[in-house]
Amino acid sequence: MMRASFSVGVVAAALMIGGGPAAAAPQILGIVASNGALPLICDAQGCHADLSTFCLQQPRANPDRGQRYRLADANSVTLVGTRSNGEVVRLPAAPYVSFFSDRGFTSVEVALPTDQLAALGLTGVAVEVGRQASLVPEAEANDPSPQSQDEVALALGSYRAQGSKFFDDRSEAADAIRLTNRMINALPPHQRQPADTDGHLIDLALQSDAAALADPAGIRLARDYHESCKTKVDVTHHVDSMLACLEGTHDRLVANTNVDFWRSLNGY
Repeated sequence: MMRASFSVGVVAAALMIGGGPAAAAPQILGIVASNGALPLICDAQGCHADLSTFCLQQPRANPDRGQRYRLADANSVTLVGTRSNGEVVRLPAAPYVSFFSDRGFTSVEVALPTDQLAALGLTGVAVEVGRQASLVPEAEANDPSPQSQDEVALALGSYRAQGSKFFDDRSEAADAIRLTNRMINALPPHQRQPADTDGHLIDLALQSDAAALADPAGIRLARDYHESCKTKVDVTHHVDSMLACLEGTHDRLVANTNVDFWRSLNGY
């Protein structure tokens, strides 16, 4: 088992050695490879999903909620859409979607506006995140400490390549992160339902492409997380919803794995 007992706040502090002033550019983030299509949930506000992310710049500050990001490589995330006649369309996602930080460095929201969905003629949509996908914060005109070319090159180069070993490759931690993220995305964002703890979340996660490629240890860990959250919500009432429990569990695992990633860079 990973060290999920650490609090996200404690581990996040370990990732922020001397973060700059509040208005300075925050961290560049890596996106965990999805190993298959992740469906976006569509509503009146558009289509959206949470993506698992991790920190690529230890000295930079964590992003505030709602920080806008752009893809470092426009081809690293693919939009997979379905038209009413069943035709499947694959497009680079960058021209159509936006990325916003959600829960610090551990998660971002990808969003496709309703008008874009209509303009593309799609009835359903998903995203596929490739290996070494990364996000760069949108530059601010008054930034007192903007990202330098050397910083960006280091984060997107050797650091991101090393990060693949911890977050993109098949492993216990990376696959548990992917599968827990699948469960999070299957839950309604703002309301609790009795069915949240009926077992369908883990079933949906284990039916995904990501599960078909996953390390068995990662599947076991995701199952353990699901069972633990069921107990905390329905039995001990330590947590008020499956969403809150799974998000906290996911974020601790990302943070712990991020610490291992940064320790591995000592030889660089």
